[in-house]
Amino acid sequence: MAGPLIPVEEAQARLLAAARPIETRETLPIWAADQRVLAEPVISRLTQPPFDASAMDGYAFRRGDVAEIGDRLDVIGESAAGHSFSGEVGAGQTVRIFTGAPVPKGADTVLLQEDAIRRDDGQIELTFLPDLGRHIRPRGQDFAEGEAVLAEGLLLDPGRLMLAAASNHADVSVYERPLVGVIATGDELRKPGSTLGPDQIVASSVFAIAALGAPGWR
Repeated sequence: MAGPLIPVEEAQARLLAAARPIETRETLPIWAADQRVLAEPVISRLTQPPFDASAMDGYAFRRGDVAEIGDRLDVIGESAAGHSFSGEVGAGQTVRIFTGAPVPKGADTVLLQEDAIRRDDGQIELTFLPDLGRHIRPRGQDFAEGEAVLAEGLLLDPGRLMLAAASNHADVSVYERPLVGVIATGDELRKPGSTLGPDQIVASSVFAIAALGAPGWR
């Protein structure tokens, strides 16, 4: 016969009193570190973005060169992601720019491509006046080199793994995965696949509890 039941609070207190923190660490590639706990902070190895970058497809220009809708600018080149414009934007000039591309030297604003009419004479005509600095992501907006982007003790989920990768880390230091045991008790319980007696049931909840408490269990 089973003994008397104890209160839940007492059971929890007994378990926690016997628990010991995990101190063993291991280094894993970030693709294998999902649902692991960081053993040390992740310090960024670069600044992101590394340059002033366009947030939209459009045209980079000097905001002081336009005063009203209908003003025109000469298109002098193109800046794309991975292929920046090497020159400088001067008075009355603009550079065709794409999302993620470096903003050319001299430019301080990006006009959406939908807000420009591309003319056959190599100019664009503005149909909207953007504010100074519009659609530009400044260098270091996300994080700077040397900044702690993830703290020790955080559980690595998809978003945090992406951040670790973005800060130029191929692997991370994590705590060893805990060994978890789940025990289902009861004279009536049998394993799935067993032949059941008239007063017996399948011990099914143990599998849900194991999956909730230890993702990737086996």
